[in-house]
Amino acid sequence: MIDTSLHSSNFYFLLAVFQGIVLSALILFKPHRKKPDLFFGSLILLFSLSLLHIILEESIHAFNAKFPFPMDFGFSYGPLAYLHVLYIKNPMRTLQRKDFIHFLPSVLLDGLLFTIFFSYCRTNMEWALQNIALIQTIALSISILGLLQLIAYTYLMFKESRATPAFPKEFAKVRNWLTYLISTWVTLIVFLLIAIPISLLYIEKLDDNSELLYKPLGAIVGLCIYFLGYLYLIKYSKVIQNYLRKVGNFKYSIEELAEMKSQLLKSIELEEYYKDPKITVAKLARELNWPINKLSAIINDVLQTNFNDLINHYRIVAFKEKILAPNSQKYSIEGIAHDIGFKSKASFYRAFRKETSLTPSEFLMKNKKKSQISI
Repeated sequence: MIDTSLHSSNFYFLLAVFQGIVLSALILFKPHRKKPDLFFGSLILLFSLSLLHIILEESIHAFNAKFPFPMDFGFSYGPLAYLHVLYIKNPMRTLQRKDFIHFLPSVLLDGLLFTIFFSYCRTNMEWALQNIALIQTIALSISILGLLQLIAYTYLMFKESRATPAFPKEFAKVRNWLTYLISTWVTLIVFLLIAIPISLLYIEKLDDNSELLYKPLGAIVGLCIYFLGYLYLIKYSKVIQNYLRKVGNFKYSIEELAEMKSQLLKSIELEEYYKDPKITVAKLARELNWPINKLSAIINDVLQTNFNDLINHYRIVAFKEKILAPNSQKYSIEGIAHDIGFKSKASFYRAFRKETSLTPSEFLMKNKKKSQISI
C-alpha cells in the first residue's frame, strides 16, 4: 500500500528531496567549481537520495525487496565530508587513488551487499515477509558499522580543522563553516546512538512502529539538506572560494608558510634584530637570506601585520622586561627605549601606546601597584 496523503510528513520530505537535488546541482555545476564544492555537492545529493529512500520505504510495503536498487549511500557521508574538509585545508592537493579507497565500504555494503541481499529477498518474497525482524536486525547491525565509521570520520574532520594554521585571515570564517559542519555531524551521531539500540531492543515491534524511527531520521536528514545546503550555497561557498584563491596565490604551501613563520619569529627574538634602529625589510631579508617578497608575504599574509608593527612589538616586549627588572631604577625610560632600537622618544611613545593603550609611565605605575598588592 502506498501512502500518498499530503497531510503526512512525506509531503515535506519530498519537498526537501526536491530542494536538495536543486541545491546539489547548483553547487556541482556552478562556475569556477573547486574540489570542496564537488565533495559537498555530492554529499547534499546523497542526503536527498537517502531521504527519498526513507519516503519510499515508509510508503511502499517491502520496498527494498520489490526494488533492490541501492539509494541510500550512508557509508559515503563520512568520506565526502572528510575530503571536503581535507581539500579546504590543502587547496593544492590533487585527487589521489587513495582518496577513492574511502568509498570502498559504501561500494561493498551500500551497493553490492544491498543489491545481492534484496535481490534474494525479491525472488524469495514469502521468506522475506516471514523474516522481517531478521532483515531489520541485519540492517540495523550494518547501521552500527555506519555509525562507527561516521564517528571516526567526524573525529578526523575535527582533527584536520584544528590542525590547519589560522591564516590567512579568511580562514577564520572558513573555520566557522567547519564548526557548523561538524556540529551537524555530532547531532546525527547522537540521534543514531539513541535510535539504533532502542530499535534493536524492540525489533519485533519495529515494523508496526517504523515511523517512530524513520520520521525523526527523515527530519534530521531534511534539516541537513536545508541548513547545510543553503548555508553553504548562500554564504560559505564564496568564503571558501576566496580563501582558496588567497592560498592559491601563495608560492608556498600552508605547511611551508607555517614553518617560515616560526623561523622568522625565532630569528627576530634570538638574534635581536629589533634592536637595530636602522632595520628594514630589505636588511632583515638579507640577514635571513630570504627574498624580500617571501619575507613580505610572511609578515603581511601570515602574521597579518606590517613590518614596523612587528619589529615594534618585539621592542615593546623587550622594554617591558627591562623596565620591570629589579635593577631598572638606574635606567631612564628614554634610555631603555633607545637601547631596544627606537630612534626617538616620539616614535617610542607612539608605538607603546598603540601596543598597550598606555603611556610608558602609566604602564610602570600600574605594575608597581600590582607588585605592592602582591606583597
